[in-house]
Amino acid sequence: MGAGASAGYEAVRSRLHAAEYERLAREAREEAERYALASRTEASVAGKLKALESLGWRVLADRRWAGSKRANVDFLLVGPGGVVVVDVKAWRALEVRNGSVFCEDECRDGEVSTLLSLTDKVQDSVSLLGLTGQALWPVLVFSGRRLHERAHRVDLVGESNVAAWVTRLGQRLSAEQVTEVASVIQQDFPPYDQPAPTPPRVSKLRLVMPKRQAQPDTLFDVTELADALLEKVLAEPIESWMTYLHPDQLRLVSTSWSGPARVRGPAGTGKTVVGLHRAAYLAQRNPDKILFVTYVKTLPNVLAGLCERMSPAARANIEFTGLHRLAIGILDDAGVRTRIDSRKIDTAFACAWAAVGRDSVLLKLDERWSYWKEEIDYVIKGRGLTDFDEYVGLPRLGRRTPMRAEHREAMWELYVEYERRLDLAGVHDFTDALIMARDLVRDGTVQVDCGAVVVDEVQDLNLVGVELLHAIAGDGPDRLLVIGDGQQSVYPGGFTLSEAGISVTGRAAVLRANYRNAAEVLEVAERVVAADTYDDLEGTPSAGQREIEVQRRGGIALTVRARDRRSLEAALTTQIAETRTRLDVAYGDMAVLCHTRRELVHYAGVLRRAGIPHIDLMDYDGISIDRVKVGTFKRAKGLEFKFVLLPGLHDGPLEPWHGESDDSYRERAERMRRELYVGMTRARDGLWLGYLSSTSRTS
Repeated sequence: MGAGASAGYEAVRSRLHAAEYERLAREAREEAERYALASRTEASVAGKLKALESLGWRVLADRRWAGSKRANVDFLLVGPGGVVVVDVKAWRALEVRNGSVFCEDECRDGEVSTLLSLTDKVQDSVSLLGLTGQALWPVLVFSGRRLHERAHRVDLVGESNVAAWVTRLGQRLSAEQVTEVASVIQQDFPPYDQPAPTPPRVSKLRLVMPKRQAQPDTLFDVTELADALLEKVLAEPIESWMTYLHPDQLRLVSTSWSGPARVRGPAGTGKTVVGLHRAAYLAQRNPDKILFVTYVKTLPNVLAGLCERMSPAARANIEFTGLHRLAIGILDDAGVRTRIDSRKIDTAFACAWAAVGRDSVLLKLDERWSYWKEEIDYVIKGRGLTDFDEYVGLPRLGRRTPMRAEHREAMWELYVEYERRLDLAGVHDFTDALIMARDLVRDGTVQVDCGAVVVDEVQDLNLVGVELLHAIAGDGPDRLLVIGDGQQSVYPGGFTLSEAGISVTGRAAVLRANYRNAAEVLEVAERVVAADTYDDLEGTPSAGQREIEVQRRGGIALTVRARDRRSLEAALTTQIAETRTRLDVAYGDMAVLCHTRRELVHYAGVLRRAGIPHIDLMDYDGISIDRVKVGTFKRAKGLEFKFVLLPGLHDGPLEPWHGESDDSYRERAERMRRELYVGMTRARDGLWLGYLSSTSRTS
């Protein structure tokens, strides 16, 4: 061996070692970058998924495969829709060809098969709970993308729309089942918790791992999720929309109140749907039935149908009922016979009016006998008055027409005569049923077993009706929730909650964000009532112009002025056809609403002759049906439609009736405007107002 040969040999060997270390270092750096990228993408996806927690989902991140020491799953989601197995990818390119998944022309079906194998392990874990493959969802989530495709039973979803995709999985698990399934999965798929990596042995070199920096909580955009949810539900039939609850309103559903509570707010702020979800929430946690009570006759059947869509299990434990039906049921259970006949009730009052009312001083205040019937239903019997001295100085909340002593004496005489006529006919009226049921519950003769009472449209009830519901619920925690808005009152009301013995101090929520009405629709509707004050069950008048946070821009508000009724009818049917074809709104998402039942019958005939399928709101049960809904403003309360048409309106103020006092006229006009406001605010996306010219009013 020549001089320097050994040194040359060592030099070559060292260069080979150096090249090998450089290769290892390069591969280690590349691997580190891949893991760093995976860490960043998973953290980003975690931010999107975390928003689902407000909707009842459990987000389990970075879990170890059952029975494995090193393999991990990026996310396991457990929620109302079932179990979602998530594998996050940061591929630069993605393509699905003939059912196979490719990344830059490389087939990646092996990764799809791995995800399906993992899903099978999850199913094995939860099979004893009765969870089938129908409730398991394997999904590959791709960072920085918005997409939705499918390959080999696996959904391929973008990071941008993964949260919205999860919300579309429907309702398969109750809250209790979610907790049970999540508990099993957490046990079988524990947190990964990989120990700190051990560096390779390198002679005379000590590697010091950098300290792990505390990472701030990943921020997530709830607004993005809410917008995705809103976009989804806007495209579905109106029945899906009527159960939509914005994430901001969720806290009211699960809030625990120490006593009676109230939710109020302008039209479109979601009061009824909050009440519906609240009832479902209580029904799932209470062995006794939840009572959901409203004055609107059509609403119980509709809400029952909507609740069935949301949660059949909760629906089975909720009784949706009208106030009078509830009272009559209580009397029946107590063996108290009631004789209620609407025709005989009207005849009794008509005879009383003819005998002592028609020629009295009452005629100078208001010629309508219906006004004085309401005085009995809401002010005298509606407040449980039995003595004239109680009535003579009583503030008549909700009634604009002032009554002096002589008027009240005449009114009391009319009331006494009406009661005498009822006795002669052998019948009770509906307020009698409320009073008798209230007294039976109050004195303990009847015990109504229920877990809680939710009252919708409380402003349209009378005092004795509210007292009955309070007697049933009591003042215990989470026992009574009243929902309503005085600006939407279409009946006299005439009471405050404190008069009913109900205190909601510290337990009242005001909703101000309007998620229903598009901006242009709401703007037109608000102008109708902006100048009118209203009573809101608190004894002080409230201003008609209110603070409302409009969440949806745009919308359509169309106005048609016809010279005669026939032209208006033609414009109505043309608009329905164009709304269906040009705006892609189904018949079932439209409604034709009118002031009176007589107008309703007329326009139902117009639709029938035009071959437009329709259904009376009295027959609607909340189940999707491709027919135009037809009803009165009052019967539409609590309901919503994508497009609402209001035919037969008249420009300008109402015309005073002969002999009508200024105060009586003002009260009637304000009530009519509130009814119109209710009808207009049923429209979510579009509103059509059909006016008859003043010259056609008598035609």
